[in-house]
Order: sequence, then structure tokens, then C-alpha cells
Amino acid sequence: MATASPFGALRRRLLAVGLLAATLTGLAAAAPAAMAETTADQSIIAWVRVQGTNENLAGVSVAIEGDSSATLTTGADGRAVFPLDEPGSFTITVDEDTLPADKGYPAAGQNPKEVTIVGSQNQIVNFIVSTANAKGTGATAPVPSDSAAPTSPATEGTTGNDATNPDGTSNAANQPVSADTFWIIFWPKVVTGLIFGLLIALAAIGASLIYGVTGLNNFAHGELVTFGALMAYLLSGVFGLPALLAIPLAVILGGAFGYVQDGLLWKPLRKKGIQLIPLMIVTIGLSLALRYVYVFFFGADRLSLPNSTAPYFTVDALGISLKFTDIVGAVVGIVCIVGVALVLTKTKIGKAMRAVSDNRALASASGINVERVIRVVWVLSGALAALAGVYIGYYQSLRWDTGASILLLIFAAITLGGLGSAYGALVGSLIIGLMMNISTVWIPENLKYVAPLILMIIILLVRPQGILGRKERIG
Repeated sequence: MATASPFGALRRRLLAVGLLAATLTGLAAAAPAAMAETTADQSIIAWVRVQGTNENLAGVSVAIEGDSSATLTTGADGRAVFPLDEPGSFTITVDEDTLPADKGYPAAGQNPKEVTIVGSQNQIVNFIVSTANAKGTGATAPVPSDSAAPTSPATEGTTGNDATNPDGTSNAANQPVSADTFWIIFWPKVVTGLIFGLLIALAAIGASLIYGVTGLNNFAHGELVTFGALMAYLLSGVFGLPALLAIPLAVILGGAFGYVQDGLLWKPLRKKGIQLIPLMIVTIGLSLALRYVYVFFFGADRLSLPNSTAPYFTVDALGISLKFTDIVGAVVGIVCIVGVALVLTKTKIGKAMRAVSDNRALASASGINVERVIRVVWVLSGALAALAGVYIGYYQSLRWDTGASILLLIFAAITLGGLGSAYGALVGSLIIGLMMNISTVWIPENLKYVAPLILMIIILLVRPQGILGRKERIG
């Protein structure tokens, strides 16, 4: 029997170290630019709409005062976009004389609004009008905008309490639901829930594959997602590469990061026979370490990828409005998920992955190179997680803990669909995304995580192995 050359293992180890060093060098070189740059898309977006129906109001005059001043008129989407040269404090005022009298006026204390821009942000400032408010009542005093806090969740390349959350749900105060407004509120939540579910699925499938072939619950998987988002920001936002080039490069770097992790950490630990519980604790430590590496290089502020907030596809009758990147992210997600399914069912390496997942010892005895399969799974998982991070970065703003903030949802999707099942991870992700969004029609926004988790518990009580999981004999 041939003996593996120790020099071959050494070369692979040196290659892994070289990839890691190159990645960290690129981060270090770009860190000053990333910390100091103000993106060209930095802006304040005043959005004027009607309470309850969310009707956008066009032709409304909006003024901004502060480090720079301007007066603009809202377009058909109800928005007026004020490009900014630099961060600062601003006061946004709606000219109530230009509001349609039959649509109403802002509530008391809601016009004007003050907003502070910190770092690179595209920030939405909402003005919700209602016939229940009298003209002039909004002008009692400037109040902090709902979107002023730089630490609040931000979305669609914007920050703001009335924008969407990372899961696509609206952060605005719950609008009254009636027979007339139910469907115009319901259908946008269905669409955004499906899109967010697809993005979660990209990350969940990779984590599920790792669990399937190694039995490891990787608590550092969220950092693979964050890595992809930050690489896209580095390539597109800092180096100025076009998205068509920056996105594939970010995905390749994500796959390389998965390769480096397995080569430097997980393979040596497997060779030492470390049990799964200590390995799981290692993933928790790695997760914390990577988060602080990210915050050291990129800072704690929210970052935005260059992205247009203009609606690309709208269905006014259903209240649906999607950006171009929303549609592209959904299409690419579907294509990648179908591609993974074809790889698992039609290719030699995919069948080897399934064999290792079913019975690792038997697969090894059958001549399958188990270590090679595990390495491929880590690369594939890193690439899928990076792609999810890229599109989550376009779907919302990003930060050093973007991946960690959705890790619970990733694990919930995997558990709901069935541990170790890639198809189950897809089904679970779609259910999580839909339930989280749709439930906010009836329950407060701050309880949006409750509904999908309760549904997961109910399904597991009825089917403990998950929707597509397999029963296992214990004992």
C-alpha cells in the first residue's frame, strides 16, 4: 500500500498558511481606506407616505438643513434623495402646504425630524401622514428621527427604523389591519419572506452539509457569512470593482476561507481524535475571535454596499416593491440551490458526500477518500455562506456581526428541515423566512422571532427528526 509523502502534507499546510496570510494582508492594507471612506451612495432619503395604506405621496416639498442644505420634491415612489458629501447632523422638514389635504399631515412632533449620519450610510427618514392629524401639529419641535441611531438594524442598503429588518420585515409601527388593507400588507411580507428565506437557505445548506459529513455543529458558520459580506464591501465599496466582478471574487475568497479553516484547524483536530463536544466549543471560540478580527479591521459602524434604492419591480395593486438586487439575489439563490441539488445527485463527488454522510466508516472502506470529501464540503460551505453574506449585504447594511445575528435562524432552519439534510435546510429556511414576516401582520414586530420558533417546536414534537430528516435508533 502506498504511503503518503510527508512533503505533500507539508505543501498543503503551507498553501493554507499562504492563503490565510494573503487574506489578512489584504485586510490590513485596505483597513485604513475602509475605516475612512464615505461611499458615493451616502444619502438621506425622505419617504412620505400615508398611514394604513402605505400610499406614496409624490410632489411633496422636502427641505434638508445642516452641513449642507437643499430642497427637493418627492417622486412617484414618495421619496426625495439627498446625496451627502460627508457625515453630520441634519434637520429634515416636510412642507405641509404641499401635502394633499385629503391625505392628512404628520403626527405631533414628527415634522421636522433630526438625523445624524455616522460613517457610510444611506438613511431613510419616514414621514407618515394621516387624516387624524391636523395641519401644523407636527411642527412642535424637531425630534430625533426613528432612523437616527446608527446601531439600529438597517436594510435595503439603508438604515432606519421604518425600513426593513435583516429578515425583510418592516420595522415601522404596526399599521392598522382592516379588510381593505390586509392583502396590501400581507403580500409584500410573503415576497420579502421568500427572498430572505432563500438567502438563509444558502447559508443553512452549507452548515447542514458540514454537519452531515462531520457531525459538527459549527457555531462559527455565521462568521463565514460575515466574511463574504465584508469581502464584497472591500472589493466593491473600497476598491471600486463592479458588482459583476466583486461578487464572484467574494464567493471565491469565501471558499478559500473554508479551505483554510479545514486545513489549519479542523483536519489537525480530527487527526487527534478530538470528540464533537470539544470541537463544538472550539467553534464558539473561533466565532468570537473572528468577530473581533472583523471589528478591528472594519470598525463597529454599519457599512453599505453600493446599491440603488430605487424600485425596479412593483405591483401597486399588491403593494409589492422590489429593488434590482432583491430580484437578482432571489434568482441567483434559486440557481445555486438547484446547482447544489444537481451536484449532490448527479456527480461523483456529490454521491461521495451523501455516502460519507450516511456511513463514514463504510464509505472509507468502499475506497472513498473521506478527508477529500470533507475538504470539498468545507470549500462549498464557505462559498455558499459567502454568497449569502454578499446578498444580505445588498439586502440590508452590514456589520462585523452580521452573520452572528442570523446564526439562530440558520440553526432553526437546519433543525426544522432535518439535521444533515440539504433539502431539509432549504425547506426549513423558507418556512422560517415566511413565518417571521407573515406573523407580523398579527403580532408586534419585536416578537417576530417567536412565531417561527414556536412552529419549529410544534413540528419537532410531532416529527422529532424534522420535516425531511431520518429516524435514528438510539441505544
